[in-house]
Amino acid sequence: MKKKDNTKIVKILDATVKIILNEGAAAVSTVKVAKIVGIAQSNVYLYFKNKNDLLLSAYQRELDQIKSMGDIESLNDQSIPIKTRIDNYVHSVFDYSIQHPDGLTLIEQIKMLNISGDHLYDNNTIVTDLLNEAIEVGYLKKLPVNLLMATVFNVMHRHGLNIKEGLYDEKEYPYELIAQLVLDAIKN
Repeated sequence: MKKKDNTKIVKILDATVKIILNEGAAAVSTVKVAKIVGIAQSNVYLYFKNKNDLLLSAYQRELDQIKSMGDIESLNDQSIPIKTRIDNYVHSVFDYSIQHPDGLTLIEQIKMLNISGDHLYDNNTIVTDLLNEAIEVGYLKKLPVNLLMATVFNVMHRHGLNIKEGLYDEKEYPYELIAQLVLDAIKN
C-alpha cells in the first residue's frame, strides 16, 4: 500500500479551499481538486473517502486554526468567571476574523451545505457547553445556542471582511467596540 504524503494532503485541502472561496462549497469536486493539485482524481481518494470527507477535513482544519488563536480549553474551566470565558471566546473569534476572514467564509460555506457528518457540529462542543452554562447562570439570553453562536460568528465575520475589503481600517473599530455590539445582542 502506498504511504500517504502529508504535503499532498495540504495541497488537496488548499485546492479545496481555493474552490470554496472562488466558487462556493457546492462547486467542490474531486475532479476540480485533482486538476488544481496536478494529480489523478483517484489519488484524492487515497487521502479522503469522498467529497464530504474532503469538505469536513477542510472545515476541521479551519476550526483547529480558530482554536489555536486562544486558550479554547479554558472556556470550560469553571474556576474562571463566566464573563471572562465568554469574553475569551468572543475575543478568539474576533482575532481570527481579522487574521483569517476567508477562513470564516469557508466555515460558513461548508455549513450551508448541511453535510451529514459526525464532526460538523460536534467540533463546537466546548463552545456549546460554555454558552449553555452561560444561559443556565443567567449571563446570556435564553435563546438557542446556535443563534448565539451565529451572532458572534456573523458579526465577527462581517467585521473581518470589511477590513479585508478596505471599508475601514482595523484600528477604527477596535475589539472593545465590536465585542460590545455582540455582547449587547447576546447578554441577558
